[in-house]
Amino acid sequence: MRQEVITFKSFRSALPRGLALGVVCAGVLLALLAASGFVARAQSPSRAWQWQNPLPQGNAINAIRFAPDKRNGWAVGTDGAILHTKNGGFEWEAQTSSVLTTLNGLYVKDKDRAVAVGARGVILITNNGGQKWLAAQSGIKDHLYSVAFAPDDKTRGWAVGTYGRIAATIDGGLTWHLQNTAVRSHLFCVSFINKNTGAAVGDRGALIVTHDGGANWDRKTALSDLPLTGVAFLSATRAAAVGYGGRVLLTNDAGATWQAAETLVTTDLLSVFFTDETHGWAAGDNGVVLTTGDGGNLWLPVNVRTAPRLVTVFFADENTGWAAGGDGLVVRTDDGGMGWRRLTEGGRDDLSDIFFLDGSRGWAVGARGRILATTSGGERWTARPSGINTRLNAVTFIDNKLGWIVGDKGTILSSKDGGVIWTPQRTEAREDLLSVTFISPQLGWAVGARGAIIFTQDGGVNWRSQHPNTFAWLEDVHFTDAKHGVAVGSHGTILRTEDGGENWKQSPLRLKEWLYALTFADSQRGYAVGEKGIILRTDDGGVTWKDLESGINTNLFAVAVASREEALIAGDQGRVLMTKDGGATWAMQPTVTSTSLFAIAYRGDTATWVAGHGGAILRRTSAVATLKITAPKIPPILRREPKLKPGAQPALIVDDGDIPKAIQLPEKKPARP
Repeated sequence: MRQEVITFKSFRSALPRGLALGVVCAGVLLALLAASGFVARAQSPSRAWQWQNPLPQGNAINAIRFAPDKRNGWAVGTDGAILHTKNGGFEWEAQTSSVLTTLNGLYVKDKDRAVAVGARGVILITNNGGQKWLAAQSGIKDHLYSVAFAPDDKTRGWAVGTYGRIAATIDGGLTWHLQNTAVRSHLFCVSFINKNTGAAVGDRGALIVTHDGGANWDRKTALSDLPLTGVAFLSATRAAAVGYGGRVLLTNDAGATWQAAETLVTTDLLSVFFTDETHGWAAGDNGVVLTTGDGGNLWLPVNVRTAPRLVTVFFADENTGWAAGGDGLVVRTDDGGMGWRRLTEGGRDDLSDIFFLDGSRGWAVGARGRILATTSGGERWTARPSGINTRLNAVTFIDNKLGWIVGDKGTILSSKDGGVIWTPQRTEAREDLLSVTFISPQLGWAVGARGAIIFTQDGGVNWRSQHPNTFAWLEDVHFTDAKHGVAVGSHGTILRTEDGGENWKQSPLRLKEWLYALTFADSQRGYAVGEKGIILRTDDGGVTWKDLESGINTNLFAVAVASREEALIAGDQGRVLMTKDGGATWAMQPTVTSTSLFAIAYRGDTATWVAGHGGAILRRTSAVATLKITAPKIPPILRREPKLKPGAQPALIVDDGDIPKAIQLPEKKPARP
């Protein structure tokens, strides 16, 4: 739905982008969530899911830092994400720790030693290049957002967090003790120029300075109530702080006084970094990166393509730098910030639906007309041209060639070659179409906004309207045969037909919760899921429904079945639930992300995929079901070899609208003397 209409289809597409904004230096938003009682959830190390898109992973990156050699670096983020590179970011490998919680701040001492801080007072230390991360005893339970060490004494460090909390170390991070401040605002960033002089910034314009290593912190008068998100020293006397509304503050007297600098932008700035007294950069919302060559007096804005939210920036010298942010995005510049190229793979548009015909061939669709296809079980996803920029909401295939996609503004696309080429189909419907189902190459239905139901008897050459006598938003539809079908939607709407949609009957079940998805295991047993953790089951083809207890209050967006008894559900906060007893009990399946999951493709065993916010696609690496689902029964005449056999890769799209990919150039050999 378009956002001017209050619908939960738009809710699940737009809200996660507003909520999953990441953390800055490393995190304004996470601090605000923490203040309201939000607690990041740690996950079990046995989270048997593998990222397929984006790559190397899609969790938000909250901090990125490199060693002085410009090659060895780390990036840390939500859900315990730790990435390590040995070649300047062109290749990344995942590292693990015993504490799987959101990591917000990072300091890299050299290619072997680094310190990361995060939620619940977590402090992690590595002294061997990340082969092993050890948890230090911080002695606090508050969330920590930033960590810094003195450039002239790497044994002395500071970490800041919620409610003005500051922890300090004098042994390189092995042990920590609290320092007293009069500040109770959340502190988002800390920076030290030497073992004595440092500054920290935070919520409501909080700005504090120390000249004795933190024994005493002096609060400066706030120039604004807007959050300050980053601070960096240029020299022993000069420093810069950035924050919301494009604010930049400068000091020339070691923090005694601060003055506002003009940036000519109002975008929220989330991170700042200086390599010397003149060269500095600030990154923030909407892909904005500001660069200065005169110590911060004049700032030049640069916009990174696709307008990503960049929450962290780091430069090794005046030319080479990195920035990172939402959905696992990492970018690099080699020209001082004038041009940025992507170090990560895959699109980051929200994915509304995912469909697999078997264990190899699959498709996913989503925002901005995004269509992804794979013939390798998701090992590689290729963008397919849709020819439109409209959000696509659902995809289905009836065999290895014939497929349909529906989307906003009455969009219907069809393919006759396995999803290589998509062409529009004509319909009089102008409402957003949210779901599509076909039971044969000719017979199919689509449902959507304001009670829209359309059907075709000729594969989509012609679509005709049906009239369910409702204006509810219909989120999903499923037919078990040519006569019997069920649709679900807003405010607990459940519609049922026994004559192919000529007549639709409302279920007498009184519900207020929005229903997002349904599926059937056979003609009788079906499941529906929706708002606030609601799960329904029917044993009579949708005539009556039983409310099952899920045990959670999270919105559930997708459901799939392997058999009558086995079902898998996905939803907000990366939740995945499974039942093996027809819904009598539900078990939480640990995942590797807390991003919203909008769709499931469930073929049994490890042939299980989930997709959602930020282009996330994950595949299960250990079985969640004991039964494999057979491929659809297609008449022999339609069982032809696909154009793209498993493993074959189509030509890539030259420009899919994303940030250009970075290319690693061969290192130049030093010239002989």
